[in-house]
Amino acid sequence: MEVAWPLAVLLLAASSAVVMGAGPVTSDCILEPVGKDQSVKVLYTTSRVASGCISRGPAEAGQEVHVLFVNFSNQVKVPRVQFSVNMTELKGNRETIFVVNSNTPFYEVSMDCQQKLCQLTIISTRTLNLLAGPNIKRNTTNLPLSGRELLSWAKATFGRVSSFAELENPQWIHFQVGRETSTAENCIPEKNFNAEQYLEAEILSHNTESFLRSDRRSQKEAHIVWLQDNSTLTVDLNFKAPCSTGGSAQQLLIIKSHDGLVWNLKEMPAFGNLMISGKYKMKIFPNNLINGSVMPDTKEELIQVACNNSAFIASYTEIPSAKSITLESVRTCGEPRITTTAETQSKQKGMTSIIQTLINNRKSWQCFPSGITVALLKNDQHVPDIITEVTLQDPSCKATENKTHLVLQSQLEGCLTQLEGDTFAHNELVVTLSMQQEKVKVPFKCAIQEKVSLQLYRTPDFRVPSTTVEVNKATYVQVSVWTMDQKALLAIDQCFLNTPEKDSLPLQTQSLLPRYSAGPVNVASPKIYRSSFTYKAKEPQASLLSTLTCKVTLGNSSHHRTYNSSLEVLLKYENASSPNQGLSIGTVLGITFGAFLIGVLLTATLWYIYSHTRPMAKMQPVSANPPASESSSTNHSIGSTQSTPCSTSSMA
Repeated sequence: MEVAWPLAVLLLAASSAVVMGAGPVTSDCILEPVGKDQSVKVLYTTSRVASGCISRGPAEAGQEVHVLFVNFSNQVKVPRVQFSVNMTELKGNRETIFVVNSNTPFYEVSMDCQQKLCQLTIISTRTLNLLAGPNIKRNTTNLPLSGRELLSWAKATFGRVSSFAELENPQWIHFQVGRETSTAENCIPEKNFNAEQYLEAEILSHNTESFLRSDRRSQKEAHIVWLQDNSTLTVDLNFKAPCSTGGSAQQLLIIKSHDGLVWNLKEMPAFGNLMISGKYKMKIFPNNLINGSVMPDTKEELIQVACNNSAFIASYTEIPSAKSITLESVRTCGEPRITTTAETQSKQKGMTSIIQTLINNRKSWQCFPSGITVALLKNDQHVPDIITEVTLQDPSCKATENKTHLVLQSQLEGCLTQLEGDTFAHNELVVTLSMQQEKVKVPFKCAIQEKVSLQLYRTPDFRVPSTTVEVNKATYVQVSVWTMDQKALLAIDQCFLNTPEKDSLPLQTQSLLPRYSAGPVNVASPKIYRSSFTYKAKEPQASLLSTLTCKVTLGNSSHHRTYNSSLEVLLKYENASSPNQGLSIGTVLGITFGAFLIGVLLTATLWYIYSHTRPMAKMQPVSANPPASESSSTNHSIGSTQSTPCSTSSMA
């Protein structure tokens, strides 16, 4: 983090010193292609290919066929490509086939698949050195040596293809298979084709030029990058410029593209100037968008600017399209560079300007009669690495740190705060940075705002706070207003209760503390107004979470202002349970015991009624062994009326 800060200082402080001089290009500033021994590399990632197309793919539903043709520069002896395939979106058991060839007969492809069970087939020539896992099959055959001819061969073999891409000098290719690419019947190549839906590649530029001097030790060098794509919106930029022998070197980085582009500056060298078109953000200040410079429109003018402001041009690169760009330049810098006192002062001055600008843009302070609050967002400032302490003019008034902010709170009359009547407060933030001894001072002036708050109480003595409005019972409300206007009158005009089931219900308030104008009052003490109201309702309902809003007037007959203050409350009906609250265990046991007792009493009552209301004859006991005379008489009577064999047997 500390490495990037000196550059950040110079980006804003010294970029204005770079003058884009006009005039013809001098004869000693003519560029030549970068030689093989020159330690300058420009890599960029892109999804735009030299030529490409997509279509529905083969008529056979279970197949995907992708055609890749790679053009390598003559500067590369044995071209190598890292080929990564992602099959997470592949549906079903599709067979995935890649037809791969190059303009050079001997090249190497290192292929990997991000899934363990990766089923791929590669069709290539025998001269391809394929480094792949056991799940990747390979078929070799004779293939054409041009992109269009390779596409025609694949169409003739499979009927249709899913995609075609022709790339220039890729070092790494990431391919996503399994996506629905297109409904087109035929794959017709287009120049500068955007294959973002399924392909991304890292390209090593072989079009980099330079103008070098024989003595380059500790001299300021320039790098020029011209991104020519007008459709790109954001691009990540990494600039690595280490010294092979230690020390440091001055760098001039000139970046040109269209004015609507936003550059994300990721890695930057320790010392350098920046000229950049469009807008840009730095890693240490990711939420601050900085306006760039107006850039020349021709290559010759860009070269002239670089020559006017540096000792030599280390690289000039034109890039057709990119999502991210990495520029690497390793050079011999001579003896370790000793920073002079003048340079140190310049860096500190630039840092002071940056911090002041950022904090002033955020306006992270608020002033109330109760005091001043300052909150600096840590993610915005990268505070743990850069800012070590924040105070007001009084060093004893320090900020404290939480998870997201540095927070500073003080009394309005303390910490050397100066008041401008009852309207404004003046003070300054004093910021201590980890990389410089001088403290950064940011003066500020803020309007003193009046603050209104509500509080409910259960009793008329206003001693027991509450958040509940009980239906058909008095509720006591207190309004507190922090204000610098000591002569203002305070009153509640109207209160409303907003419930989820009904519209706003006006409440009739009764003043318990009349309007008053206090005498000399400490600004840290609020004005207070107390009143009560009763919310009336006939039908009991479940308790509801509601919002109490009171309209408060502050001022006098000639001038007054109105505020609305709200408070979340629980509207509670008598004998109603709270929302989502069930019966307690005591209630359940009470109900169960009551039901049991009622059942016992009811059973006893029914038995009593039954036993006292049935006929008396039926209540006489019956003898188990009746007298003999009664038995004979009875048997005789029965026998005289029956003539069945059973009766005869009985009589005998």
